[in-house]
Amino acid sequence: MSRKKMKLAYITNDSKRKTTYKKSTKGLVKKVHELTTLWGIETCAIIHSPDFDSQPELRKLRKENRQTELKKVMFQSLSGKVIFQSLNAMDLNEVGLFVKQNLKDINDRVRVLTKASHF
Repeated sequence: MSRKKMKLAYITNDSKRKTTYKKSTKGLVKKVHELTTLWGIETCAIIHSPDFDSQPELRKLRKENRQTELKKVMFQSLSGKVIFQSLNAMDLNEVGLFVKQNLKDINDRVRVLTKASHF
């Protein structure tokens, strides 16, 4: 079943505009994810609209991006590829907290697996 061609013009109906915005945004995010998967590259799309409250999504993506950066620094430091002198104090503190959280998660997982193996 083919879709009806959409006329490119401002949508005056607020609810229809919001619905179309959400659908289009979802489609764009899916395409960005497909590019990442197909070519194994990091991709980014910034979709911002003050009318449709995109701030929470931006904060979520910013946090996810920061976590990815910290993970990359952590693994590069383990392989000797990163020089900590190039990082500022705030970055070093965040990397330290990230490493502590990962160690805690690993220890918790080991504890759970150890208990499971005793049964």
